[in-house]
Amino acid sequence: MSDNGIINSLDNHPKLESLYQKDRLAFSVLLKEAIDLKPESETLKTWQARLKYNTNSNVSRTDNKLLLVIVIALLAGIFAKFPVIFSLSDDWFYPRFLPIILITPIILYFVNFKNGGLRNRFLLAGVAFCTLTSWQMPENINSDSITMSQIHMPLLMLSLLGFAFVDANWRQTIKRVEYLGYLGEVFIITVLILLGGGVLTAISIGLFELIGVDISQFYMDYVIIFGLVAAPTVASYVYDFVLNRESNFANTLSSIFIPLFFITIVAYLMATIYQGKTPYNDREFLIIFNGLLLVTWTMSVFYIIGHNPLKDSKLMNIVHIGLLTSTLVVNAIALSAILYRWAELGTTPNRVAVTGANILIFIHLIRITYQCVQNNFLGNTQQSIESTIASFLPIYSLWSVVVVVVLPIAFNFR
Repeated sequence: MSDNGIINSLDNHPKLESLYQKDRLAFSVLLKEAIDLKPESETLKTWQARLKYNTNSNVSRTDNKLLLVIVIALLAGIFAKFPVIFSLSDDWFYPRFLPIILITPIILYFVNFKNGGLRNRFLLAGVAFCTLTSWQMPENINSDSITMSQIHMPLLMLSLLGFAFVDANWRQTIKRVEYLGYLGEVFIITVLILLGGGVLTAISIGLFELIGVDISQFYMDYVIIFGLVAAPTVASYVYDFVLNRESNFANTLSSIFIPLFFITIVAYLMATIYQGKTPYNDREFLIIFNGLLLVTWTMSVFYIIGHNPLKDSKLMNIVHIGLLTSTLVVNAIALSAILYRWAELGTTPNRVAVTGANILIFIHLIRITYQCVQNNFLGNTQQSIESTIASFLPIYSLWSVVVVVVLPIAFNFR
């Protein structure tokens, strides 16, 4: 029997209606999978037509969301101008509050103000907690624990955004996976918006210069600042309403770059051995290893969540497993180097944070690799891999809380 609830209920129309009313977004995702498996089904074609009609009939909701985007983007832009308004230091303000400025508007975008009062209070309290934590951190530019806290603050804010995105369905694997897909798509759309904004800025400044008017400072102080902080929220609106959550940019790009990264990592490991380089005594080399680990983990996740077992080639899946395996080798080397530095140089906030992150990613990658092998060679379902990815997200969230809040206190903000 299929794991797709729609396929299992094709002859049970009340059950299909119940699934749709229970979670319409999850139903649309399952419907796409079901149509791939049974394209000849008249029932599925009827539901597809119904969902498209419902999408086209939501014009007023689209207008309301657009107005909300404009309002919260303006508020975020005003918050970004606080250093000017209140004479605050840029070096103090932006490292602490930039993640909050960028992500809070998207949280507000996804908050359902019509119901879920307790959930809304939790989200607003979470944003307030992050803001207060950042504000109360001592000003110490030489503090590694505060630096680690600031680096992990975006992860904590993204955890709150995930809770806002999935609404009341945070326990459901499909909703967590959908959230990861949303992050990948919105990141790419944001980059495209910023590139377009850069071109518009250059053209606008150039045109006004032709008539002897210098607007570069005005653009920098207002248009660029407001545009930068608004871009992720605008990208969310584009993904939500313009693309109807049907884009697949992240998976497509991952499919293109996975073979290239696999070749690069293998060649890099071989060259490292040949050159006699080692991360055990070279801190910058270790940082590069960890950056490589994070990039390949991200690509692998986006490849899996947009993966269609009916369309993807066997060779591509094998290359993906090769990338995962080589990444595990990189992770193992990085972990051993970190532990070596622990033994030689002692405990520091940096080593605690990096060790914890490496261990979590290492365990997660092992589980993902195992499930991918099971899926490609032993016939396991795509859902089992997605469950493996989704089940680890709360652990990453918990670790972000530890690094943001507990680590600076444990090291006395040093």
